[in-house]
Amino acid sequence: MSTSKSKNENRNIKALFSVVCLCIIALGLIVYFSSHTGKVEENQVNEQTTLEVTAEVQNPVTVPETTKAETTTKKEKSKKQTTTEPSTMEVGESNTPYKSFYSYPLGEAVLGGYSEELVFNETMNDWRAHTAVDFKGKAGDDVVAINDGLVLDVYTDNMYGQVVVIDHGGTLVAKYCGLKSATVKKGSRVSIGKKIGTLGKVPCENALDSHLHFETSVDGKNVNPLEVMSKLE
Repeated sequence: MSTSKSKNENRNIKALFSVVCLCIIALGLIVYFSSHTGKVEENQVNEQTTLEVTAEVQNPVTVPETTKAETTTKKEKSKKQTTTEPSTMEVGESNTPYKSFYSYPLGEAVLGGYSEELVFNETMNDWRAHTAVDFKGKAGDDVVAINDGLVLDVYTDNMYGQVVVIDHGGTLVAKYCGLKSATVKKGSRVSIGKKIGTLGKVPCENALDSHLHFETSVDGKNVNPLEVMSKLE
């Protein structure tokens, strides 16, 4: 009995030993393949990243030449428009306010003088400043430019009829009010004595005889037209 029992115990020990060995071998295999698989995946990722970076370097992004050409063309057009469409009249020896020679816009007869003080307006039946000179004329008479200039605007006003605004240089701007039909357009250049329209009516001064309501300003401030044109005696 003791001999049989001893044999069984030896068998059990061997079996246990075999199981332990198998477990150790299995564990080793698991560790080996896990680490090996991680390295393989890491190498694959690194290789893929390297390929992508290489592709980007070999195929850089470029700006289409057409886009650059369109941008350049737009800039050139903008420069041309700025150059060919001046907004002010150049000043010279022949158009210096208070010094140079100026033509009368409509004869020499003055119907109403310049006044910064209040004067009675028969048409409007009120008192107001008259910062202009009214040159007497007949309906249809030619109205001419007092000097060379650049037409800033042409429009119709409820109070002053059709108006032509001209920059005569040296910050001198003149408003020719009460025209019937203008013969110039905004942006056009005029020379001294050139016809700019015909005489019509001034609605806010309709009680007076036919006349041109003529205003002038220097640096944006109203001035006496006769004085700025050196026509005062």
